[in-house]
Amino acid sequence: MNGNNTSGLAKRAVVVLGVVLLLVGSVLSGRWLYFRFTHVSTEAAYVKADMAEVAPEVPGRVAEVLVVEGQRVQQGELLVRLERDNLTAGKAQAEAAVKQLEDTVKRQEALLARTRKTVAAAQAAAQAAVEAARAQVKKAEAQVEYLEKQEARLEALLREEAVPKSRYDEVHAGAEAARADLRAATEALHLAEAKLKEALAGEMAVAEAEAGLAEARSGLEQAKAALAQARWAEERAEIRAPISGVVARIFLRPGDFAAPGRPLLAMYDPATRYVEARFEETKVRHLQVGQEAQITVDALPGTKLSGTIRRITPAAAQEFALIPRDVTAGEFTKVTQRVPVELTIKDLDNHPEVVPGLSVVVSVRKPR
Repeated sequence: MNGNNTSGLAKRAVVVLGVVLLLVGSVLSGRWLYFRFTHVSTEAAYVKADMAEVAPEVPGRVAEVLVVEGQRVQQGELLVRLERDNLTAGKAQAEAAVKQLEDTVKRQEALLARTRKTVAAAQAAAQAAVEAARAQVKKAEAQVEYLEKQEARLEALLREEAVPKSRYDEVHAGAEAARADLRAATEALHLAEAKLKEALAGEMAVAEAEAGLAEARSGLEQAKAALAQARWAEERAEIRAPISGVVARIFLRPGDFAAPGRPLLAMYDPATRYVEARFEETKVRHLQVGQEAQITVDALPGTKLSGTIRRITPAAAQEFALIPRDVTAGEFTKVTQRVPVELTIKDLDNHPEVVPGLSVVVSVRKPR
């Protein structure tokens, strides 16, 4: 009798459990169906952020990496050092070249000053000598003119025996001497003019000195530019953070060769994190900018975030693929396309664990 009672109780318990499970299943199914009818969801969603790739501006081997992945850094903080022995040597050579050319410029400036002074003095002296020689010629010409007139007058009187011959001979000798003085003065003038011409030709020496100085100054400017470039390159051997943010990936390690344009590391600003969700094209009609969304993170069970749609891309993701669909070949299979939708994440500061790359599920309530 007791066995029958026990068997009956067991049967009733099974029936009750079945009814409870059926009710729970019905409730859950109802809630699921209700959610399906009132929301649009997608699992093709990921956390993203504005990334900044940090690359060197000068080539070199990595000497030291001063950060680790996941580390927060401030703008301007030192991230990586490159070996800079060659850069330092190049800067030293450039500094030596600048010093040498500065000395050359000083010497050329002194040479130009001396040349100008010497040429100016020579020209002044030569010009004075010419003026003096011209005065002597003019004086000699006047003396010759006077004595020749006296000579002619006395010669006429001598023919008339109006003066003694000794008087004529005296004047004639004086005229000959005056003519000799004039010839000497004329030769002296020609010599002075030749020396003046030579002094004026000294301007060529000034021009050569000026050209030498200009060349030295040009070389100095080029050397200074090379030095500035060498200093710039040495400074760029220290790579600093372009923004405040988090180091996401480190691509090169000490000993690796870094080339300009090749990323050393990647970092992101946590304040720029957002979600990119790809909704089926048939669901996009239920979405609009400004709608609230619920975001769950696959890697963080129990973590629920709120977000807001900020942008709906006006084209399907396939249109931007490297190899888009070609529907001109005569074969076509209709596939539901997905449209990228960007969502902001609320209360980001309280969720540092939500990092770029995590998969999420996005649900948006349909407008009523």
